[in-house]
This record gives sequence, C-alpha cells and structure tokens, in this order.
Amino acid sequence: MIHVKAFIETHLQDLRSPEDVARRLNISHETLRKAFRREEKTTLGRYIPLRRIERMKRLLVRTDLYHYEICEAVGFSNEAHGARVFKRETGMTMSAYRAQQRGH
Repeated sequence: MIHVKAFIETHLQDLRSPEDVARRLNISHETLRKAFRREEKTTLGRYIPLRRIERMKRLLVRTDLYHYEICEAVGFSNEAHGARVFKRETGMTMSAYRAQQRGH
C-alpha cells in the first residue's frame, strides 16, 4: 500500500474518488478496496479526504493563500465543500484553525 499512498499524496488535487485511484493505477477497484482496508484499517474513501484535511492544515498555517485557493490546491471541487469537510473533521472553521495555529 506504500505505493498507493504515495500516489495519493502526489495526485491528491486531481483525484475525484477511490475508483479514480484504482483506474489510474490500473487495479480493479474491488481489489484495491479490499487490500487498502486490510492493510490500512480504513477505507480509501475515508483516507483521501483525511489526507486533504492534513494538507489544508499545513497550507493554512504555512501560507497566506485564500481559503478557496487551499480548497482547490487539495482537490475539493469548491470552497464550500472543502470548508464543510474541514469543519466536520476538525470541529473548526478554516479561519479559526489558522488563527489558533498562528497564535492570534
């Protein structure tokens, strides 16, 4: 799964679904789904958005990019969707997270 995770990290902004990962790696979706769950103890559908959130956190702290730019950079289809997922997973808005991490 190391190569799958590396592929996801490299192509995160372009991936639309777990099926997209399988198609691009030329692996059947079912084979990838089962192997990923067995080895990583989570689903690919859960792993991809969590990787996006982690990258968003880094960008919020390390850059002055606008929220829409960050959402776009990590592969969310629009800012509203990215902001909803970020808040659901972190319990904070993107602005609040940035302010907290920067000590404001």
